[in-house]
Amino acid sequence: MPNRSEICTTVESYIEHLGNHDVDKLVGLFAEGAVQHEPLGAQSYRGLDEIRAFDEKCAQVPFSVSLLSPITVTGRFAAMQVRVHRDGIPDFAATDLFEFDENCKIVSLSVVLDPEARV
Repeated sequence: MPNRSEICTTVESYIEHLGNHDVDKLVGLFAEGAVQHEPLGAQSYRGLDEIRAFDEKCAQVPFSVSLLSPITVTGRFAAMQVRVHRDGIPDFAATDLFEFDENCKIVSLSVVLDPEARV
C-alpha cells in the first residue's frame, strides 16, 4: 500500500495536471478500470478511455484550480478541496475523494462540485 507521502505527491500531481490541462499526464495517474464520479451522483466515467474523453472535454474549458485545503489521508484514501477559478463566475470549491491501489494509481475519484460554495 502506498504511504502518505506517495499519496500526497499523486494528489499534488493531479491538481497540477488538472490545472494545466495536461490530459495525458492526468489520465496517467489512474489505474486501468478506474472510475471517476463527476459530479458525484450525476455522472460516472469507467475505464481510462471514458476518463480520457471526459478530461479532453474539460481541457477545452478555460479554468484553473489551486489547493484550498490540506490533503487528508487515511489508509488508501485521500481527500482535499480545490478552488476552481473561471472567468465570469465567482470562484468556488470542489471536494475530491480519492482511492488508490497498491501502485498509488487512482482507482476511484469522486468529485463534489458546488458552484455555490464560494471561496
